[in-house]
Amino acid sequence: MTEQLNGSSGESTSGKPMTRNTKCNGSKPSVAPLCIGPETPLLEVLRIHAGAKEHGLPVGIALVTDKRGRVTGTLTDGDVRRAILRHGGLGCTAGQAMTTDPIVFPEGIALREVLERLPAELERRGRSSHLFLGKIVMVDEDRRPTRVIDYHQLWEQRVATHRHIVVVGLGYVGLTLGLIMADSGYNVTGVDTDTTLVTALQNGQSYIHEIGLPEMLREYQGRNFRSRTDMPEAADVFIVAVGTPVKPSTEGKLPTPDLTSLRRSCEMIAPLLRRGGLVVLRSTVPVGTTRNVVLPMLQELTGMRGGSDFHLAFAPERTVEGRAQSELRALPQVIGGLNEDSAEAAVALFREITPTIVRVASLETAEMVKLINNSFRDLIFSFSNEVAQLSARYGVDAVEAIKAANQGYPRDPVPLPSPGVGGPCLTKDPYIFAAAAKGAPITQTLMEHGRRINEAMPGFVVDAVLNQIKKLGKDPARCDVLVCGLAFKGRPETGDCRSSPGVEIARMLRGKVGRVFGHDPVVAPATIQDEGLIPETLPGGFAGKDAVLVLNNHPSYEKTDVFSLARALRAPGILFDGWHMFREEDVLSSCPCVYMALGYCVSSVGS
Repeated sequence: MTEQLNGSSGESTSGKPMTRNTKCNGSKPSVAPLCIGPETPLLEVLRIHAGAKEHGLPVGIALVTDKRGRVTGTLTDGDVRRAILRHGGLGCTAGQAMTTDPIVFPEGIALREVLERLPAELERRGRSSHLFLGKIVMVDEDRRPTRVIDYHQLWEQRVATHRHIVVVGLGYVGLTLGLIMADSGYNVTGVDTDTTLVTALQNGQSYIHEIGLPEMLREYQGRNFRSRTDMPEAADVFIVAVGTPVKPSTEGKLPTPDLTSLRRSCEMIAPLLRRGGLVVLRSTVPVGTTRNVVLPMLQELTGMRGGSDFHLAFAPERTVEGRAQSELRALPQVIGGLNEDSAEAAVALFREITPTIVRVASLETAEMVKLINNSFRDLIFSFSNEVAQLSARYGVDAVEAIKAANQGYPRDPVPLPSPGVGGPCLTKDPYIFAAAAKGAPITQTLMEHGRRINEAMPGFVVDAVLNQIKKLGKDPARCDVLVCGLAFKGRPETGDCRSSPGVEIARMLRGKVGRVFGHDPVVAPATIQDEGLIPETLPGGFAGKDAVLVLNNHPSYEKTDVFSLARALRAPGILFDGWHMFREEDVLSSCPCVYMALGYCVSSVGS
């Protein structure tokens, strides 16, 4: 069950255009379905209450307006019940049952000011508690209704916007989200135990290659975004964005999720968690972790009860590196809560940065969403990579075959193969999902099989290249090899080398060939050197190399002068084109050489 918070459709629950809202002249269309005249029968009011959710509007309230569209009263579920008791049934009108002199506030007023003025408004009407206040009506300068806000929603928005948010974990997920929240006006503190990382952030230096992020960091660091290695003295909202690595497999068993950082985060949060506080998990975790690990820990450490004393929710991160800023604002935000109040609190937090909220029925559903997204991507890539391995056996160009299969075929396009599937998410999330499957129990999963295929691709590439070197009559131990594309992906560009197929291939080549050089348009030379490679530059880096492997699809590689570069190789040289960015005819016509792709090889040596 999901609920998307989007605009209203302008139709009644019967599917017919609504005609009863003409009294709302001049009001915004989104609130029109709630507007009625004082002569409206009570039965019709009940239909309006029931149909409000269809339009994305608060349920249980109707707005009584005069001929000029001005609010003269409100009619809630409670008003209807009292009218039925008073009149002995539904035989009265909205004007007879409505609450006159409703609480309204001018559109544009700050939420904080609404909450500050509410006590006086309630006292003026002889109502001593906000517990009896369900909805607040916002009006324009002519007192025509513009929107209706749930009191609970208003309070939670105030919690999110005006209180202190702590992001635990300043890795890629935590840092990008924290800065986007700061850009949206929140007061954010980022906490990470890595002293070097925090010091760099405090000096306005971003370690993440993300367009616009360094500028955002310099803009907000020290203002409403602060970085530190310990928790602040007080906070109200906590977002956990620490990594969940997987422990290496042993004795044929699956790699298992390591929740050490998550448990440590709970220990850090607990001393500061107060009644009414909100904890949101952003980390990728096995299904059931929020309820079965985090909730018991927080309850035991605080002595409070989740769902009543504090809120707990799961909101998966689903951005792609290189486009985090735009995707955090554009992608639907999936939210699952421990209970309805917890979900509403988290919705209020994210409402300011994304246009669409997708509420799901439980914590477990939200946890599964992230695992579904990444595991599915890894699985479909594994299909293409297995096609590449089969193609090598039969002398077929895998890319040509897949493109032919896709051309003009309207269903399920097959992605192109790659030298491997890398990055911090796709390489571990399928194992986390598979671990959940084992508890189902499901003895063998597609996720495991797909992951093993993708993990085999670097070795497949290395073996193919070494075989071609030998076929050319060269001794691999005396050959120089340049590996281009060390970040785990090239488009959108990133400098992240975690679980990179390019790095894995370079490591496997070391000790099997003479010297291994490395290049990436984004990765720093120092990082390349740390991997045991000799940093190289282009276009000069092709000179004298026996083989060049292009292993990610960075746009700059497409712009290289492949004719000159091929001629610069130590003849006969090898160009391995892992992403089919070059025309084999161009490479082969340049000089006697070998052009290789995944599962495909053609040579102009001796021709």
